[in-house]
Amino acid sequence: MIKNFAKAAALCAVLTSGAVHASTIDFSYIFADGLQLTGSLTGTLNGAFVDDISNMTVDFNGSTFSGPLYVGTFNAATNSYDYSSGAAVLSTNATLNNFIIADSNDPQGNGVTNYFYFVNGTTPSGSGTQEVFAVNTNTGDIDLANPASGFAAGTWSLTPAVTPVPVPAALPLLVSGLGFLASVVKRRRLELDHA
Repeated sequence: MIKNFAKAAALCAVLTSGAVHASTIDFSYIFADGLQLTGSLTGTLNGAFVDDISNMTVDFNGSTFSGPLYVGTFNAATNSYDYSSGAAVLSTNATLNNFIIADSNDPQGNGVTNYFYFVNGTTPSGSGTQEVFAVNTNTGDIDLANPASGFAAGTWSLTPAVTPVPVPAALPLLVSGLGFLASVVKRRRLELDHA
């Protein structure tokens, strides 16, 4: 019987720890000239990469990107954007990024009024190996980082928003109750064995 109580306590501990859940992740890019792009998304930080990206917001130079936003990646082989699920590569390591966040999911970039891309490898402009570009045509804000073209790289940051995960209030009470019950059963068993 004590073994069953121990198993139940262990199961409770497993169910409430170690689970990976989607959470809010903040990101920013500060261009060398001081213009700043900030944003957030819902996703799962898996090592250095973000999976299951949704619910993006982007603010560039004080103006929020309007409309629904889509996330994808630049495909150098087709010179187009791929907005299929899981295609975007967002990382805490700036040298691994290959993504675009835009208000249109057209592969050729047609109909886009605001977008932000960060591409390593073959870049959309065809120059250099890293390019960051932010545009909001509604406000006229635009900025570029591409060292090969003479535009210095900026500073990238991607971090989970700190939100504590609450432990269900009943869990500590349940675990302590199971422990107490196990000790009572053990004591009674010892009393019966000595009688």
